[in-house]
Amino acid sequence: MIPATRGGRILAAGAMVDSFGSGLFLGAATLYFVGFLHLPAAQVAGAMSAGAVCGLLSPLVAGWVADRHGALQIYVALMLLRCLTSAAFPLIHDVAGFLLLACLLAATDRPCSPLLQVIVSAVAGQAERTHTLATMRAARNVGITAGLLVAGMVLAMRVRAAFTAIFLADAVSFLVIARMVCRATQVAQPPPGAGRAGTMASPASPFRNPRFLLFTAANGVLSLHDTMLVAMLPIWVIQRTVLPHSWVPLLLAVNTVLTVLLQGYVARFARTVDGALRLVWCTALALITGCAFFALAQRSPLVLALAAATGAVLATTLAENIHAAAGWKLSDALSPPGARARYLGAFSMGLSGQRIIGPVLLVTVLLPLGGWAWGVLAPLFAISAGIVVHAGRKATERMGQLSTRTT
Repeated sequence: MIPATRGGRILAAGAMVDSFGSGLFLGAATLYFVGFLHLPAAQVAGAMSAGAVCGLLSPLVAGWVADRHGALQIYVALMLLRCLTSAAFPLIHDVAGFLLLACLLAATDRPCSPLLQVIVSAVAGQAERTHTLATMRAARNVGITAGLLVAGMVLAMRVRAAFTAIFLADAVSFLVIARMVCRATQVAQPPPGAGRAGTMASPASPFRNPRFLLFTAANGVLSLHDTMLVAMLPIWVIQRTVLPHSWVPLLLAVNTVLTVLLQGYVARFARTVDGALRLVWCTALALITGCAFFALAQRSPLVLALAAATGAVLATTLAENIHAAAGWKLSDALSPPGARARYLGAFSMGLSGQRIIGPVLLVTVLLPLGGWAWGVLAPLFAISAGIVVHAGRKATERMGQLSTRTT
């Protein structure tokens, strides 16, 4: 669970700092604006949706600039902007201000993930890239849990200064992360170019690559497991099962703990493109199994429903972890070296789009169907996995990267 390179270990520690700050912010933001400032909840939700749209598009712009000027420089600049944005939250007192900051925060946050993947490749090397990303993801789960717990304890004081302290602590965390990422690139051997394309001829735009776009869209459908656990699970427990509501945080805790334990281990199976493609099929199988457990839990008495719900969370969490490892490998393999930041930015649109469309699809459209919802989702996951594998294999064949190539 520990990266093999010194730079990778620094990046993993930075990921924990990042997610700790995110946990602080998530634990305080909505409570501050809705519960403390008494802004209309519907307008706050609308501002958050507007921010999500900004976050959908901003990775494309950041990727285009990063391919020309270096991923590290753009990443650090975004961190400074995120610092200023978070520090400004205590100064906001109306919906218009919250809308502005929500859009700025999302627009500067979403490009950081694909840019960081480019930096990880330079720092850890292609052979250790997937494993380093996996340990960083496990570290994020630890950090965000700790941040949420600390936020809860601080907010128990119920004073404005507590909220201000949390927002400022989140702002400081971005400065710490920027410094740690810079340090990781300095200790890397050989010194990385951090994603700079140099004078290399620029490949075609990802939007002129139909196979890559098909791969991205189908992968976004597979990533619905994220919404299943975060947005749908609590509502599903309340509306569709006989489980006590108190089981919701326990089921979510199972997901968090299992992710910390699994993510570093499953990454070893995605060291090659062929291995990553096999993990895509495993993802679909785990999701289909999870759907079966969800359906069983809806029709069962308490003890059996609890066992089935736990099985559903276990299967979906397994899918989440192996799908993440497969996605890191395949998205990197499908991204031309001269346009890696742009392609990874476009790839992130599938994940961001899922976070926008997923809650509406699962909670509003499918959940009211009862048991039929799982009969729709299971074949959808199977079809999407087939598309991901087909598009990914064809695209890598075209780029000469199939099977043994580990870039």
